[in-house]
Amino acid sequence: MKTIMKQDFLNLFKNKPIMMYLVVYPPLLILVTGFVFQNLFDQNILSSYDYYGVTMLVFLTTATVIILPELMFGSHVKYANFRIIYSPVSREKMYLSKIIVAFIVPYILLSTYVLIFNYFGIVNYGGNQVLNLIFIEFFLLLFSITFGGAFCVLVKNEDLSTKVLNLVVNILAAISGVFFPIYILGKNIAKISEYSPISMVINTIYEVIYDNNFSSFIPTIVVLVGFSALFILLIHINYHPEKYGKE
Repeated sequence: MKTIMKQDFLNLFKNKPIMMYLVVYPPLLILVTGFVFQNLFDQNILSSYDYYGVTMLVFLTTATVIILPELMFGSHVKYANFRIIYSPVSREKMYLSKIIVAFIVPYILLSTYVLIFNYFGIVNYGGNQVLNLIFIEFFLLLFSITFGGAFCVLVKNEDLSTKVLNLVVNILAAISGVFFPIYILGKNIAKISEYSPISMVINTIYEVIYDNNFSSFIPTIVVLVGFSALFILLIHINYHPEKYGKE
């Protein structure tokens, strides 16, 4: 499995669009949105950097849904994966390797940005509570990665999966208050957004940072873990790369 993981790491690092997204996009998106919308926020209550520092982090973490489909069925890895099929390696090790690699790289990079922004006071990530934010980010990322993988093995088409997943993530983000406070769209929309996992995570993070309130912390993690387990089960049942390795 170590050999497979090494190859998967190499494939991911060679994927320039994804690596650019993980390395360049997080600080750029957070800093630009914080700067552009700073006049819309009362800096004494909640600064634009604090608001978008949280929401954009959640958005960026959720948008990692495209990474696992790329490692499973992307055109640049398809034939390498197909060669592995005929080696004495179980398919469980194949998909677990890709899940682990797809998880580790973005988690390290995004957590590093959180620690840097928190340390220099650019974004209020809870000060000493920052590790709690990184902890819940762990489970959101697991949810996102496995969701992308499960969707892709069901659709069996990487290009279509990526397009649909991007659309789904953007719609969920819009109705979850990522780009603007959702209450401005009315109480009914705000009520609907409460059922979004993105909204759950955002609200939980704000409660921890500003109220030191952990009442939603464990329930949110339980929901994310439950869905992640379901998605991994779907991957286990449906991941048969030999059926479309040459497509």
